[in-house]
Amino acid sequence: MRMTGCPNGCGRPYLGEIGFVGKSLGRYNLYLGAGYVGDRLNKLHSENVNEDEIVEILDPMFAAYSSERESGERFGSFV
Repeated sequence: MRMTGCPNGCGRPYLGEIGFVGKSLGRYNLYLGAGYVGDRLNKLHSENVNEDEIVEILDPMFAAYSSERESGERFGSFV
C-alpha cells in the first residue's frame, strides 16, 4: 500500500497493489492492481473517495481475496 498527496507520483503510489493519491482534504483517488514485484502499474479504480468510501470499496475485496485467491496469488493480481 502506498499513499501520497502528490499527483506527480511522489511516494510511488502507482507501484502499490493499493495506491492512494490525495485530491483534497480527506479525498483520494484509489488505484488497484500493481504487481507485487513492481512489474505492473496499478490502474485508477475510484476517483475522489473519502475514508468511509475507501473502506466500503476495499472491505468486500479483502473478503473475496481471503476466500477465493489462488495459492500464492498476490492482492494486486487478484483484483
